[in-house]
Amino acid sequence: MRLMIVAVLLLAPAAAQAQFMPRTPPASDRIPGISDMGTQPGGSTLGHDLRETRERIARGRDDRALSKSDARALRREARQIASLAERYGRDGLSDSEKRELDMRTQALKDMTAAQRIRGKP
Repeated sequence: MRLMIVAVLLLAPAAAQAQFMPRTPPASDRIPGISDMGTQPGGSTLGHDLRETRERIARGRDDRALSKSDARALRREARQIASLAERYGRDGLSDSEKRELDMRTQALKDMTAAQRIRGKP
């Protein structure tokens, strides 16, 4: 019985100390789960991609590779992505929000390219 009491008294301070150790901060300056769009190195920014896609839509319309209605639908999608980015960006982008915007932008770029190819005489 005494052996059990001594063992508990010896182990209790170690367990209590382990529970109250301060948590170490993340290794990077970036807060986990939040993206700062446009300031992180590598890759292109959403704004650049949207601007480039809008220019491709305009060139496609000028070259008559895109119909008026196709160009209008593509520009509408670009505006929706920009609006969504603005709304998401007000409190910082989470990783999932950034992925969604990236995927939608890539889909818009692909749709623009496909419709330009399909529309050429």
